[in-house]
Amino acid sequence: MLKKASILSLGAIVVLSPGITASAEDGLKEKQNEEIKEELVNTDSVIPVEETKEGEKSSGKAELKEESREDSERSKEKEETSEKLEINTEEVQQPSDNENNKEKSEEKEEDNEPEFIASDIQGTLSGSISAFNEKEGHYYLNVKVNITNRSLYDLEDTYVGFSLPKDIRVLEIGDASAFELFEGDNGANNLAIKLPRMKAGAAKEINVKVPVVGKTSAKAVNSSLELFVISPEGYVSLGKISGNANVNYANLKEEWHFNGVAQALTDFPGLPENHFGMQFGFKLQNLTIEKVNNMKVEFIVPNGVKIHKPDQYEEADIPEALKEFLNRDSGDISESLTINWSGNTAKINIGSVEGGHIYQGFFSAVGESKLSLDTIKGLKVKITLNNGSKTVRELTVPIELVSYKGSSEKDNKDTTVIPIKNSNTDSPVKQTSSSHNTSSTSTKSKTVEGGLLPKTASTYPLGALAGGMIAMLGAAILVIRKRFFYKV
Repeated sequence: MLKKASILSLGAIVVLSPGITASAEDGLKEKQNEEIKEELVNTDSVIPVEETKEGEKSSGKAELKEESREDSERSKEKEETSEKLEINTEEVQQPSDNENNKEKSEEKEEDNEPEFIASDIQGTLSGSISAFNEKEGHYYLNVKVNITNRSLYDLEDTYVGFSLPKDIRVLEIGDASAFELFEGDNGANNLAIKLPRMKAGAAKEINVKVPVVGKTSAKAVNSSLELFVISPEGYVSLGKISGNANVNYANLKEEWHFNGVAQALTDFPGLPENHFGMQFGFKLQNLTIEKVNNMKVEFIVPNGVKIHKPDQYEEADIPEALKEFLNRDSGDISESLTINWSGNTAKINIGSVEGGHIYQGFFSAVGESKLSLDTIKGLKVKITLNNGSKTVRELTVPIELVSYKGSSEKDNKDTTVIPIKNSNTDSPVKQTSSSHNTSSTSTKSKTVEGGLLPKTASTYPLGALAGGMIAMLGAAILVIRKRFFYKV
């Protein structure tokens, strides 16, 4: 999290003040003068006495006069010494001409140093929101900056920034070194685009793609551009530059992204005539920044197809035929998906959906129909996304005819072959052995195209026959892709 900092905390230059230096020298000279004064006073206190010649006689008045003259001379000498001391003291305390000239020169240099003015930087910033990228699960804010440095200084570690609407968020993906995000004085999130090192007089163009989600009523926003210095200690505003930001947010108008698919497996092995496997998939994403509760998904298979619901569902891997529709990476979280069937209607309770997060899943069933595959292909499945009892999205998708792709024979050693005739081939299909399989086996029989039936956590694969009835285990999974907002 970037915090506002002072210029000093971003790199202060420590300068020894000339005033502080002069004060220190004055103190030293004053101490020296005191020592001189003390020495002179001590010297004056010792007065030599003149000796008279042996045998010379002098009257008492003459001696008195001589002493008076000597006292007068001593007094005069003390006065001269005192005046001399005061003169010397004044001379010591006065700064020299060289020091005065040096201080004046430094002050002159400081006065002549040009001031940095942010408005000497000229630039424009334009931005627009791309179409929603379904595969990546977000929009891009495409930013272009044209900047000219008309100041007398080189620019380094500088950013040009503007305020974002409060109802959109930047995602923690992509090239985060190209921009910084922080909360400004107005409480809004500021997006700052990093400028390259620019010498005085240079001009540059910078293009940055910023991944975002959100829904906002802001369409086109014109705002001022601000220049920042940013370091690990925080950020400092250098002021507003000449130019403005013009960003169009018109594409950020949807609250949900929702899509679904229904498939009929034309070569699903192990099923009787007029029966076929079915797979259903869905993707939903909350495009706002707020959590939404009580979300549900509903599939309605049309008349003409009868759904045989599985006895139970177990978590399983995404089938090959759905991998193109359902994107998944190693960072996704998998959970069990519960499906409640009522005739041909399947209901899935998703629950809470966090802002920006992607929820996707699939589940299987067995369909039965006397219609031809070409007719089944024309049927449409109705899929709805509901917030409680309120429908927020509704779509219809045609039933796709796809080929089932199973695992190879070498991956499954504990297998037997059950001679079952289905609508696609007269060849026997390979099944996992179990106590329910009472038919005779032939290890020399070939498997149908598509390989083995999908396995789950149970012993029995989807579509296995048991005593003339279809005993099924359905495959299902819910995958959550978490999206993290850039922290400010």
